[in-house]
Amino acid sequence: MPEPHYEVLGPLGPRTVGEVAEHERPASLAGRRVAYLWDELFRGPEMFEVISEVARERHGDVAFVGWEEFGNFHASAAEERRVLEALPELLRAHRVDLVVAAVGA
Repeated sequence: MPEPHYEVLGPLGPRTVGEVAEHERPASLAGRRVAYLWDELFRGPEMFEVISEVARERHGDVAFVGWEEFGNFHASAAEERRVLEALPELLRAHRVDLVVAAVGA
Protein backbone atom coordinates (compact mmCIF):
# COMPACT_ATOMS: atom_id res chain seq x y z
CA MET A 1 0.00 0.00 0.00
CA PRO A 2 1.49 3.41 -0.97
CA GLU A 3 2.16 6.04 1.66
CA PRO A 4 -0.54 8.75 1.83
CA HIS A 5 0.36 12.16 0.43
CA TYR A 6 -0.79 15.29 2.29
CA GLU A 7 -0.57 18.92 1.24
CA VAL A 8 0.19 21.31 4.07
CA LEU A 9 -0.74 24.98 4.05
CA GLY A 10 0.86 27.48 6.39
CA PRO A 11 -1.71 29.30 8.55
CA LEU A 12 0.01 32.67 8.11
CA GLY A 13 -0.25 32.88 4.36
CA PRO A 14 2.30 34.51 2.08
CA ARG A 15 4.21 37.64 3.08
CA THR A 16 2.60 40.70 1.58
CA VAL A 17 5.12 43.31 2.70
CA GLY A 18 8.63 43.39 1.34
CA GLU A 19 11.71 44.63 3.10
CA VAL A 20 11.41 48.05 4.72
CA ALA A 21 14.40 50.35 4.60
CA GLU A 22 15.79 51.06 8.04
CA HIS A 23 16.12 54.73 8.90
CA GLU A 24 18.73 56.19 11.17
CA ARG A 25 17.45 56.79 14.69
CA PRO A 26 17.72 60.30 16.08
CA ALA A 27 20.32 60.82 18.79
CA SER A 28 17.75 62.64 20.92
CA LEU A 29 13.99 63.06 21.13
CA ALA A 30 14.33 66.71 22.14
CA GLY A 31 12.10 68.88 19.97
CA ARG A 32 10.41 65.84 18.36
CA ARG A 33 6.72 64.87 18.11
CA VAL A 34 6.04 61.24 18.91
CA ALA A 35 2.75 59.53 18.04
CA TYR A 36 1.35 56.56 19.91
CA LEU A 37 -0.48 53.87 17.93
CA TRP A 38 -2.35 51.20 19.85
CA ASP A 39 -4.65 48.24 19.24
CA GLU A 40 -6.56 48.80 22.51
CA LEU A 41 -5.43 45.53 24.06
CA PHE A 42 -2.60 45.47 26.61
CA ARG A 43 -2.43 48.46 29.02
CA GLY A 44 -1.53 51.09 26.42
CA PRO A 45 -2.46 54.21 28.41
CA GLU A 46 -0.38 53.03 31.38
CA MET A 47 2.59 52.17 29.19
CA PHE A 48 2.38 55.41 27.21
CA GLU A 49 2.36 57.41 30.44
CA VAL A 50 5.56 55.71 31.59
CA ILE A 51 7.22 56.08 28.18
CA SER A 52 6.29 59.78 28.06
CA GLU A 53 7.61 60.42 31.55
CA VAL A 54 10.94 58.70 30.89
CA ALA A 55 11.34 60.36 27.48
CA ARG A 56 10.78 63.81 28.99
CA GLU A 57 13.23 63.10 31.83
CA ARG A 58 15.91 61.99 29.36
CA HIS A 59 15.29 64.35 26.45
CA GLY A 60 13.39 67.37 27.82
CA ASP A 61 11.14 68.93 25.20
CA VAL A 62 9.25 65.99 23.67
CA ALA A 63 5.66 66.31 22.44
CA PHE A 64 3.30 63.34 22.21
CA VAL A 65 0.19 62.72 20.11
CA GLY A 66 -2.19 60.27 21.78
CA TRP A 67 -3.38 57.05 20.19
CA GLU A 68 -6.96 58.36 20.27
CA GLU A 69 -6.10 60.64 17.33
CA PHE A 70 -5.45 57.67 15.04
CA GLY A 71 -7.99 54.98 15.93
CA ASN A 72 -7.68 51.29 16.64
CA PHE A 73 -5.76 49.72 13.77
CA HIS A 74 -6.82 46.18 14.79
CA ALA A 75 -10.54 46.72 15.48
CA SER A 76 -12.08 44.88 12.52
CA ALA A 77 -11.03 44.26 8.94
CA ALA A 78 -13.02 47.23 7.63
CA GLU A 79 -11.95 49.55 10.45
CA GLU A 80 -8.33 48.43 10.21
CA ARG A 81 -8.25 49.27 6.51
CA ARG A 82 -9.84 52.69 7.11
CA VAL A 83 -7.42 53.53 9.94
CA LEU A 84 -4.34 52.40 8.03
CA GLU A 85 -5.36 54.24 4.87
CA ALA A 86 -5.84 57.47 6.86
CA LEU A 87 -2.66 57.05 8.90
CA PRO A 88 -0.08 58.72 6.62
CA GLU A 89 -2.15 61.88 6.28
CA LEU A 90 -2.92 61.97 10.01
CA LEU A 91 0.77 61.61 10.85
CA ARG A 92 1.56 64.52 8.50
CA ALA A 93 -1.31 66.61 9.89
CA HIS A 94 -0.01 66.13 13.44
CA ARG A 95 3.59 66.82 12.30
CA VAL A 96 4.76 63.50 13.74
CA ASP A 97 8.48 62.69 13.64
CA LEU A 98 8.43 59.24 15.26
CA VAL A 99 5.88 56.55 16.14
CA VAL A 100 5.60 54.13 19.04
CA ALA A 101 3.43 51.26 17.78
CA ALA A 102 2.10 49.17 20.65
CA VAL A 103 0.39 45.86 20.00
CA GLY A 104 -1.10 44.06 22.99
CA ALA A 105 -0.56 40.45 23.89
